[in-house]
Amino acid sequence: MKSLITLLALATLSISTMAQDMSRTEDYDSAYSEQADGSIVYIGKCLAHQDYENKKFKVTSTLVNYFEPRDLSDREYNKKMRKIEKELILEAGRGDAEFLRTADDITIERIKSSETPDLDLYRLNVGVGGGNGMYVILNRSVVNGKVNYEFLAEIFDGDVEYCDQKIWK
Repeated sequence: MKSLITLLALATLSISTMAQDMSRTEDYDSAYSEQADGSIVYIGKCLAHQDYENKKFKVTSTLVNYFEPRDLSDREYNKKMRKIEKELILEAGRGDAEFLRTADDITIERIKSSETPDLDLYRLNVGVGGGNGMYVILNRSVVNGKVNYEFLAEIFDGDVEYCDQKIWK
């Protein structure tokens, strides 16, 4: 019986520490507000939504300035991306190392959240598909000397496609 209780406690603990996508818990009516001028503003709960820039978070440094990778040779691309850890690229592309190489344009920034100051956040502004774009937010940590990036949010054309509970208010 003790073994069963211990096993259930461990299972509950491991489930509660796993990532949880909160984006599907809000609907359009509660997450967006139409302004008097007709514009639509995000008022939802994902702290990494781009509308919160300079409200809930600020850019502290730009690691890779805007560029268009498809116009560059592999050598030129690698030179622009030399400061970026391979772990960041892999996590941003969810395991696809070519994700950023095939983007229309890229900017990579470090951001600081006023609501989650303990997180080391990185924001990738990625242009895709001729005018469409997305923001990918990652959290960097180092454990026992090993660098790790955790996927926290994906905002595609203003819509919250994924938002981890760590950055959900």
